[in-house]
Amino acid sequence: MQAIVVMVATTLALVLGGAARAAAQAELLQWADPTLGKLMGRTDYRVTFYSDERVEGQNTRLDLTQHNFTLVTPIVQDSRDEWSVSARLRYQDYDTHAVLPDSGQRLPQELWDVRAGLSYRHKFINQWTLGGNVTVGSASDKPFHSEDELIVHATALLRVPRGERDAWLFSLSYASDQEIFHTRHIPIPGVAYLYWPTDTFKAIVGFPFTSVEYKPFTPLTLEASYFPIRTVRVRATYVVFAPLRVFVGFDADHDNYYLADRGDKDDQLFYYEKRITGGMRFDLRHVGLEVTGGYVFDRFYFEGERYSERNENRFNVHSGTFVAARLGFRW
Repeated sequence: MQAIVVMVATTLALVLGGAARAAAQAELLQWADPTLGKLMGRTDYRVTFYSDERVEGQNTRLDLTQHNFTLVTPIVQDSRDEWSVSARLRYQDYDTHAVLPDSGQRLPQELWDVRAGLSYRHKFINQWTLGGNVTVGSASDKPFHSEDELIVHATALLRVPRGERDAWLFSLSYASDQEIFHTRHIPIPGVAYLYWPTDTFKAIVGFPFTSVEYKPFTPLTLEASYFPIRTVRVRATYVVFAPLRVFVGFDADHDNYYLADRGDKDDQLFYYEKRITGGMRFDLRHVGLEVTGGYVFDRFYFEGERYSERNENRFNVHSGTFVAARLGFRW
């Protein structure tokens, strides 16, 4: 069950936007699992170092160090109800003189993403499970500078079991900073089917998320997930011996921020990248350590309302490498 919970959480987290996906994954773990009352608290810190690379068309380079801290912990839980809280801090430290070419605005030296959330889920007598989460925060160079830098995310999920393993998943997600549709502030409905015919194959097929997990033989797990239109995750994990795992993968992802001094309040600063990743993970019951490295490419920043404006007010960053380390605790 834990494997399918992780898969559901990963795909559901994609709907909440680039900057919140990693933290949302931990919170969403509890929503797909039909077992209540056993939620563990978790916290982790991750640091990522990007190589110093040239900015195309500008006489400067870009050096980025990124820090992430997350916390999720239950506050009240039993076999029917669960309440939990979460907090997230993300800090990006830049060393660059890069500017957005159309506006002439310099890329900030610091970008912050600060969020806090509350989650709840309830299991009915008929075994249906209803969950919800609200997260409030600010992603900006000057977080909470004004109400225009505030971000609100809200998600509801209904799990309707079908047979011993399968289930329908109905969701409704709202993100004040989403740019999927041309009109902002529209909740996104979703429906997906959890198909689990054997212990070696599990799939979630539907909208707005799709995910597949396959174990061709016991030590190897293959995973793939997709969220429209530009978020992809593919990973192969091999268990060398418990609790040591090694993995390789590919990710396409993005982040977005509201700059405090932007000309149009609907504009966001977007950052897109693709990554080829390899690493190792060592997990005990209460402590986990992960070391990751890889190649990052197709990197660019732009300011606008949505992806269709990606060729305006944009600069590209040369491909390079990155290395990351994560330390986590569970209780």
